[in-house]
Amino acid sequence: MFHSILKKTLLTFLLLEVFSYSLKANPGDTTWVTIYNLRKIKAYGNYDTTATLPSGVRYRKMRLHYILGRYSCPSGEQYCGSWDYTTQIYAKPVGKDTVEIARVITPYATDWLASNRKHDFVIEVSDYATSLQGPTGFRFVYSGYSWGFTVTLKLELIEGVPPMDALSAKNIYEGYYAYGKTADPIENHLTSKTFSYTTPVSKTFIKNSISGHGADDTDCAEFCSKYYDLKINNLNVAQKQLWRNDCGLNNVYPQTGTWIYDRANWCPGAVVWPIYHDISSLTTANTTFSADIDMEPYTAPIQTNATAGYQFSTQMINYSAPNHSLDISIEDIISPTKNENYFRSNPACNNPVIKIKNVGTNSINNVAFNYGLVGNTALTYTWTGNLNFLEETMVVFPPSLSIYTNNISSTFQASVVSVNGTTDQNAFNNSYQSQTSAVSLYPSNFVIKIFTNSSTVPSTNFNETSYILYNENGGIVLERDSLPNVTLFADTVNLLPGCYKLVVNDQGCDGYKWWANTAAGNGNVRFENTAGTSVFYNPNGDIGCQSTKYFVVANTTGLSENIEKQNEIEIYPNPASGLAYLKLDLVKDQIAKYTITDVSGKLIQQKLFNKISSGYETIDIHNLENGIYFISIELENNLITTKKLIIHN
Repeated sequence: MFHSILKKTLLTFLLLEVFSYSLKANPGDTTWVTIYNLRKIKAYGNYDTTATLPSGVRYRKMRLHYILGRYSCPSGEQYCGSWDYTTQIYAKPVGKDTVEIARVITPYATDWLASNRKHDFVIEVSDYATSLQGPTGFRFVYSGYSWGFTVTLKLELIEGVPPMDALSAKNIYEGYYAYGKTADPIENHLTSKTFSYTTPVSKTFIKNSISGHGADDTDCAEFCSKYYDLKINNLNVAQKQLWRNDCGLNNVYPQTGTWIYDRANWCPGAVVWPIYHDISSLTTANTTFSADIDMEPYTAPIQTNATAGYQFSTQMINYSAPNHSLDISIEDIISPTKNENYFRSNPACNNPVIKIKNVGTNSINNVAFNYGLVGNTALTYTWTGNLNFLEETMVVFPPSLSIYTNNISSTFQASVVSVNGTTDQNAFNNSYQSQTSAVSLYPSNFVIKIFTNSSTVPSTNFNETSYILYNENGGIVLERDSLPNVTLFADTVNLLPGCYKLVVNDQGCDGYKWWANTAAGNGNVRFENTAGTSVFYNPNGDIGCQSTKYFVVANTTGLSENIEKQNEIEIYPNPASGLAYLKLDLVKDQIAKYTITDVSGKLIQQKLFNKISSGYETIDIHNLENGIYFISIELENNLITTKKLIIHN
C-alpha cells in the first residue's frame, strides 16, 4: 500500500497468528512484521497473541496496517451481520503500560463477500516505539453486535532517524464510561492524575482516542456533539468538540448501513483519529503536574436509559528533543495512487497531490520538488507557504496531463530537491512513490444524463443533487444546480482533448439512491453515447455527500466505437426468457464484475470474475418479472459498459 523508493527488505516468516523476527536493517529499509494473518472473528471478546519484534533498531516511521476482510459465516448465525462493532488493538509490552495503539469502528460490510472486498486501514504507531520491541503481547478487542470478519495486522517498520525519539507511553484514562448518568457521573472516572518526567524528555503530549457510543433519549453519546476541557494544574488549557462532520465523505463507500450519519468523533469504516495536545510549554522536567479532562456537563433526561457513553484511551506520550532543525518529510501521496484510503480522489488525471510535514524545528517557507512518472523526464514545482514544526499541509502540483497519456498503470514519484533554498538535513524521507491506475478514456462527444430523485433541500423547492464538470485547469465546462425533483436532464458535450472531472454533490449527504431513504426514490447519473445505444459510466448512487469521476478525452476520432471494439460485450438472446447469456471478449485477462439492476436502479444480481478474458456466463432470470433491466460490466480500467436486457418470461 505504501511504497518507498529506497530498497526494501521484506522478510516474512508467517505463522497462523505469530510472526517472530529480529534483524537490524539499513537506513531506509523496511521490515514487515505480521501479528495476525486472516484471523477469523467469530465472537466478541479478546483475541490475544504474542510476537517478537526487532530490538535495538531505530525507526523513522512505524505504521500498523489493519486489513479487514469478510468470511462466509455458517447459516443460521444471528450475529454474523457485519455491522455495529468496535475494534481496539492493544500492545502489552513486558513491564510497561498496556496501551491502545489503534481503534477502528464499523464498516457496514454486508456486501463485501459478493464483491471480494477488503480494506487496509493504515495507522501511524511511532508513539509506541518503546512498547513495540522484543517479546510483545498483542490484544485485539472485538465488541458490539455482530461478527463475521477476518483481521490481518502487519507492522511496517521503516528504519531511519525519526523527528523525535519516542521515550514512553503511559495511560491516563482507559475504559468505557457512561455519560449523563447521575448515579455514576463520568467525572467519577475522569479524575485528576499526577505525573512527572525526567530528562531526556523534551516534548510531552496528551493523546486522546475518544469515541461516543449508544444513544439515550437525546441521542447522546453517539449522535450528539459534546466537548471536553483539558486541564493542566487545574487550569483550562484546551477545549475540543467530540464530533466528526464528514462521515458522508468517507473513503470506504458505498457501505450498506447508516454510514453517512455523523457521529461522536468517529465514522463507520474509519480510524478513530487521536487528538493531540502539546503540553511541553506547560510542564517542566523533574516537576510534578496534574492532568485532568472534564466532559461538557450533561444529564440524561431519563436515567433508566442513561447507558450511552464514551470509550476513552488517554495517554501521555513523551519524546526526546527534535533530531533535525531543517527536515521536510513527504508523508503520503493522495493522488495519483491505488491506496484505497484515498479512494474518492482516484484514479485521477489532473493535479497530483501529496502530503508533507515539517519534522524539523525551523519554519519552512519553500520546498522545491521533482515529480512525475518513473522513467519520464521529471516535472518541477516549488511550494511556498509557512510550515512550523510538526505541521502538515497538502501540496497540489500544477495540471500534468502528460503524466497520464499512456492510460496504463504506472509508478508515480515525488521527491524533494531543496528546502528553504538549501539541502534537507535528512534525505531518507524526501522521496515517495505510488502505484497509479489507468484513467477512463472517453470520446469527446457524448451525453451526460442526470435523473433527480425526490430529496428536496429544506426551505427550497430544489433537489439536493447537483453536478459540475471541470476541465484540467479548473474551469467549469458544465454546471447544473437548483434542479427540480424527479426530472431527467440530458447535456450533450463536445470536449477538447484533456483531463476532465465530474463532481456530483448531494446537499443532504445521502446520495441520490440510498436504501434508508426509499421515500425519495432513486436518482441516476450516467454517460451515454450520442446514439443512446451504449452506457459507459453508471456509478452506484450511494455516494454520501459527493462523488468525483476523472476521465481523459484523447485526440482520437471515433473513440466510442473503438472502446466497444476493444472489449466486446454481448448479451443474448434479447428479449430473453428463463436464461440469458453474457459473452465477454476482452483485450486482456482481467478482473471484471457484472451487475443487474432494474429501471429504478435496484440491484438484482451481481458477480465478480477474478480473472477472465473471454467466455460465456449463464444468467438465470427465471425469477425476474417481465420488463426492462440493465446489465453493467465493470473492467479494470474503470470502463463501465451497460447493456439493456428485456425479459419476457
